Amino acid sequence: MKLIEALEQLNNGKSFAEVAAMAGINEKNLERKLANAAIEFDQEENEYKYKGIAPEESLSRDVKSRIVVLLVDKPFVKKKQENRTPINVEENFDLEYKMFKDYLKVDHSLLKEKKTFFLTEEMYNTIKNLSVEKSFKINALVNVLLERGLEYYKVDLKEKDG
Repeated sequence: MKLIEALEQLNNGKSFAEVAAMAGINEKNLERKLANAAIEFDQEENEYKYKGIAPEESLSRDVKSRIVVLLVDKPFVKKKQENRTPINVEENFDLEYKMFKDYLKVDHSLLKEKKTFFLTEEMYNTIKNLSVEKSFKINALVNVLLERGLEYYKVDLKEKDG
């Protein structure tokens, strides 16, 4: 299937998924290949249009083959940065390392007073396994996890009433 045929199928009412299946590629690849060929969806006319200046050269390429941006189409193709959603760097931050650093900051001498609270069996087993896996003392690990949870919900730590 040529790009011109895919363009015609899309404009004749076929869905994106149907055209991709007919071409033998997945929808994401079809979307990327159309973008590289300067084909965009025109919201006003509700159809796909070739935005470039060399339709014979650009649209005669096979959809299954690799579609690179042609020099004649380059001014009409959005740059990759415009097509991609930005990645949040904080999400990629190594959380295990952060937990380890937080664990090291805990002053173990302050964890001398015994407190009792109840956990579900799953929660207890999760914390216990994490403690063993990371070689953390369970009371310091619980302290780190509670501190992070309070920070997440924007709850300030309270001093002892007295």
